[in-house]
Amino acid sequence: MLASRSVKRLAFCAALLGSLARAAASGAQVGPAAPASVAVGDWKLTPVFDARMRAEYRHDVDEVDRAMVFERVRLGVDAQYDVLETRIVLQDARALDFDTGPFVAGPSALASTGAYEAWAQASLRSESRSFVRVGRQPVAWGEGRLLGVSDASPAGRSLYAFRGRWSSGDGAVELLAAALEDAPPQGTLAPDFYGELFGGRAEWALDPLLALEVYGLVRVAQVNPTDPLTSLGGSVEGQTYTGSLRLHGDGQSWAWGGEVAYEVGYATAYAAPRAAWAAAAHVEHAFELAPLRPAARLGVSYASGDGGGATYRAFDPMLPDVNVWHGAMDLFGWSNEEEVSVGASIVPWVEGVASVEYRYARLAVPQGVWRSDYLVNLGVAPENTDPDLGHEIDAKLAWAPWAWVDLVAGYSALVLGGGGRAILAASHPGSVPDVSHMAYAQARVGF
Repeated sequence: MLASRSVKRLAFCAALLGSLARAAASGAQVGPAAPASVAVGDWKLTPVFDARMRAEYRHDVDEVDRAMVFERVRLGVDAQYDVLETRIVLQDARALDFDTGPFVAGPSALASTGAYEAWAQASLRSESRSFVRVGRQPVAWGEGRLLGVSDASPAGRSLYAFRGRWSSGDGAVELLAAALEDAPPQGTLAPDFYGELFGGRAEWALDPLLALEVYGLVRVAQVNPTDPLTSLGGSVEGQTYTGSLRLHGDGQSWAWGGEVAYEVGYATAYAAPRAAWAAAAHVEHAFELAPLRPAARLGVSYASGDGGGATYRAFDPMLPDVNVWHGAMDLFGWSNEEEVSVGASIVPWVEGVASVEYRYARLAVPQGVWRSDYLVNLGVAPENTDPDLGHEIDAKLAWAPWAWVDLVAGYSALVLGGGGRAILAASHPGSVPDVSHMAYAQARVGF
């Protein structure tokens, strides 16, 4: 019986990957040249196009087989006149779920059509990197651990924001004020807001291998978001003050980064002050002269969790990127976690990269909440004493045959640890698998 189910799952996965790969390959053979900018009077117009198709299959952590297809198209234009620039990009995003419920760890089914970007900007004539921009726009600071565009998610993230940036030489200062958007009420298209985000940052590049960034974020939330993916267990309402220091570098075949963040404030729903912290670091080295150009990578991260005391201590990653720092399955996030990862990659052919990564994850507080990279609450077991969440292996093959085409396929497996099994058994009664699987394929075309 189990063998039959496994064969069926593998057959479905192979068919899913094969169909998408054939579609991507047939589309890539057309190969039209990307359009260049067009002059209209004194204006320079540049088209913006991005289309992505992704298919996923999971034998999920609740032992349910699920499949999902993501479709996203962005179409717009960027217009420049002297120091003025404006951009309008419309987006249609669909996430079709072929099961009765959403993925336990990832995004829910959605259908969204609207503006992804709609902003205007004025730059300094002598320094194009210095500007004032207002409107809907994607915003990423640092490595996206606290504020990112989350482009791997079905719709990505953009904010209604005001930004001012001043650059001088190797340094820059930036200010941000943004509205935090909730899911719109049923039957309406107008955005609904739950709070505001204010921030300031400064950066300075001393050397390609040594750069410094320091920034602070202030989130003022009048209510908890209705979207469970952003409510973080109802802890968002209140004030959250986050300070972060980041050091990083990239050069001479080395790339590295380290970041530490600390939070204070007040969690209204818990009637408790905040005190939480997190840290992460990674280093990578590429052996450029060796056959197949191998590269090796090591990463570690930690984020505090809440044990139910008088102070709320679960670290809140605010608006993080997904599918970047915590594995392809998105089962772990920068909140109540301890994690170490090692990875390796090779270049088997021109414009192709094959990689594999191993990750071990634990709970910082075994009695605390296990949250995914999407900040979904995967469960909690108040009596749990085992911090072991599990071991994840991710394998990926990527190929960019042209500058405007990206093809990716991958497979991941998670061997659940004792703590992960205890939480799932307590929060999702039923069968808990020893191993959870995911396979995916993606084709993307853009310029």
